[in-house]
Amino acid sequence: MRKRLLPLGAAMAVALGLLTAAPAAASYAVESITFPDLGSEFYSPFSGPASIKFTFDGTENDATFNVRLRPAGETAIFTKDVFVDADDPAGFQIKSVKWPALSVNSARQYVVAVYRNKTQIKSESFFLRPPLVSITGATPNPFLPWIDDDIKDETHISYKLVADSNPTIVKVYAANSQGKCCGAKVFEQPDGSHPAGANQYTWNGRTAEVGGTLLPKGDYFVRITAEDAANVVKTSKPFKVTIARTYRKLAKLQKSATAYHHVGPVTAYLRGGNCFVTDAQTDLWITCLHAKFTIYWRWNLPNGGRIENVSWTFVPISGDICRFTKGHTTADSWMRAGATSGQVRCRLDLAKITYSVPTPS
Repeated sequence: MRKRLLPLGAAMAVALGLLTAAPAAASYAVESITFPDLGSEFYSPFSGPASIKFTFDGTENDATFNVRLRPAGETAIFTKDVFVDADDPAGFQIKSVKWPALSVNSARQYVVAVYRNKTQIKSESFFLRPPLVSITGATPNPFLPWIDDDIKDETHISYKLVADSNPTIVKVYAANSQGKCCGAKVFEQPDGSHPAGANQYTWNGRTAEVGGTLLPKGDYFVRITAEDAANVVKTSKPFKVTIARTYRKLAKLQKSATAYHHVGPVTAYLRGGNCFVTDAQTDLWITCLHAKFTIYWRWNLPNGGRIENVSWTFVPISGDICRFTKGHTTADSWMRAGATSGQVRCRLDLAKITYSVPTPS
């Protein structure tokens, strides 16, 4: 097929235009990538934003850029496409890019980079530090300010600072209608300055005024606000503490090991494997050969009672090779005995538990 040819003059004009015209994106530039308050170090959690200033002279087509976030020296963990309208008469556009909140346990460098057609055209980095303040625990929890016995009247709230703080403020909130944080604020008190590292605050379950009112039983949420030397203010995640008007009083029970409630099914490891229980006056013999099973004791505890720990008194047997695991539900204790090969023998005298019952103030 014969190809159509441009007239010679038109062809030369097209060629000259191609040689002299600026590339479509030649004057696009990323003038700056900045972070909040023009900072370069931030506390966890941090989700940006990065503010990216694109400049252009109006001769370009609209363009899409790709913004990537990565730990320094690693691959991207977040990407986002950003559209820039080159018809903006201001000659620039500032795009704000956020990412899912980052948190670290030790300081780490991250890089925000802008790409066009897979080519990086600008990048900027920031350092991310652990949270300025984090609550690490509370002991005791629940605590018992309603019980007039000078036991567990206060809770000691442990928290960690990664920088010196002045001031440090402790706030306590009631649970909301869903039992979560946060409802009404019931306590707030400045706690002065504290150094970086482990710190502690003691709360007595009362409101903040002198001789404050003892708060009702229930769940409360503690938050601690800290301010570093650069006047950066951060607040910890809420930590739940519970004011109780009852406590669980411990008691012990024991019975003859022969007074077990029932035995579970036997699992044989080899053909003919089996387990047996045999009463020998006050002692209980447990024998398993290439098999395992579980034996249960039921305790008929008082209302609200629950088993906290279980144990047995063993009668020594010559060559005893008893192997077992133990556990409990709220009302039963159990021993799982068995051997994948060979024989297991146990001779028990007493079955024992430690249990608790709720005790009112």
